[in-house]
Amino acid sequence: MDCYFCIVSLPAESVADLWVINAADDAEALRKVQQMASDWPVSASLSLYCGERPVALLTGDLRRAA
Repeated sequence: MDCYFCIVSLPAESVADLWVINAADDAEALRKVQQMASDWPVSASLSLYCGERPVALLTGDLRRAA
């Protein structure tokens, strides 16, 4: 079974953080990532995956998107 994970990238760092997401499906995983994105004080890029499959990419000022 593949797990969900999210890679957080900043302009100066290609991988600033990595999160493992406990979720039943893509929609739940995306909601959780959007909630966590509000904790980042700067523009970032969050790439959500299920195993090797890309699920979503959130970019820009994530505090407004969450």
